[in-house]
Amino acid sequence: MAEKSKPPKQLTLDLDEKGEKSKPKKSTSSYKVILSDAPAKKPNTTRKKPKVTTRSMTVKIPPDKQPVAKPSATATPAKKRPTPRTADQPNPHVVQTRARKRPATQTAKPKKQQVVPPKIGKRTSYRPPLSRRLLLPLVIALLVVTVLLLIYAYYEKPAILAPSTTAVEERDVVALTIENGMTARTVSLLLEQLGVVEDAHALLAYFVEEELATVIQTGTYVMERNLEFNEVASMLTNTEKTMDVTIPPGFTLSDIDGYLANRLDSDEGAFLEAVNDLATAYQLSFTEGWLLSGSYTVHRTRGAEELALSMYQEMLRALQGLLDSPILERYSIEELLIVASMIQAETQEVTQMKGISSVIHNRLANGEPLGIDATTRYEIGDWENPIPTEALETKSPYNTRRKEGLPPSGICCPGVDALRSAFFPEDTPFFYYLHGYDKAIHYAETYEEHKENITRYR
Repeated sequence: MAEKSKPPKQLTLDLDEKGEKSKPKKSTSSYKVILSDAPAKKPNTTRKKPKVTTRSMTVKIPPDKQPVAKPSATATPAKKRPTPRTADQPNPHVVQTRARKRPATQTAKPKKQQVVPPKIGKRTSYRPPLSRRLLLPLVIALLVVTVLLLIYAYYEKPAILAPSTTAVEERDVVALTIENGMTARTVSLLLEQLGVVEDAHALLAYFVEEELATVIQTGTYVMERNLEFNEVASMLTNTEKTMDVTIPPGFTLSDIDGYLANRLDSDEGAFLEAVNDLATAYQLSFTEGWLLSGSYTVHRTRGAEELALSMYQEMLRALQGLLDSPILERYSIEELLIVASMIQAETQEVTQMKGISSVIHNRLANGEPLGIDATTRYEIGDWENPIPTEALETKSPYNTRRKEGLPPSGICCPGVDALRSAFFPEDTPFFYYLHGYDKAIHYAETYEEHKENITRYR
């Protein structure tokens, strides 16, 4: 039989609150501790929700009736109620970094002024990068090279395309005419007056001694100054056989020089030198175009000088019959000589010359480029092969496709028909002409009509 369980022992403890023993206990607290061998019941772990009462009441006591608390040595001082923290005050729960206060005796250092660096490029020790330092010299070098190339293209290229003629040295020459009835004494005095010889009496004595006083020939001569007596006598008393030479219309001065070199066995360049002396003696602004083509009689030993002078004199005679042209009110004789040379170089058909002259004068009056390829051919010295594109695109004095107005000189020796066509052109409205494969010339008033002629006749 099981043993009857004993009731649990009970132990009662009286715990007094702290305080003096002599004083009566105002209150006691009793705690009952039960020791039992039986398993303790599990307490109710369900936590009840506490009830909170939020009611409050404020009692105001007048200051005169408030009790005065006596200070007590053992009493703990009442805790001060913390004042509310403003926004300017630091938060005590956040770690603050405080600036260390300097001792009062130590003077505070003045605040360091803020240094403002100078702008880039103003610093004394600033050095721009290498690329920027090389940029300005490179730009200057490119500009210099460009200017040099432009100068070269402007001056050198026309020189390359210039007519290929032999260089001729300008000499001090004079022109004189010996007429019928002039004696050897008169001729000697004239030569002294013009500076051909220094002593007229000595020249006359030479003519008499050499028995040349009665064989002096009349005519026009171009002589250098300070010649020897034998040179003067050779020019004035030439008794050699003569020969006839024919200069076709359209020949240039270079062509005539080559022709005389083969026909008269003269030195190459002799005719060009004679023409240059002629221009100096008569003060001509250019020579090409001032000589009239035709047939002439010259002495074999002095063929170049006589031919140049004869062609110039024939040009003067031909111009005498053209001075009544009304177009001389607008253009000078030299300008019309240039026009005549262009007409002659463009065609050999007399019936086409006045029509071409009309187109040239219409373009000149309207301020349009002439567009005559013959001037460019004269410039490059090639009358047979196709004109290079570079020559047509170069703005040179003789490229009438690019340059307005007339070229600086004639381009060949004109004939009488071309000369008359330049002074008396037809009155037409045409501004274009075209030589077709049918060997005819076709005129047009507008460029559209000219293009139709190209399509139809080329």
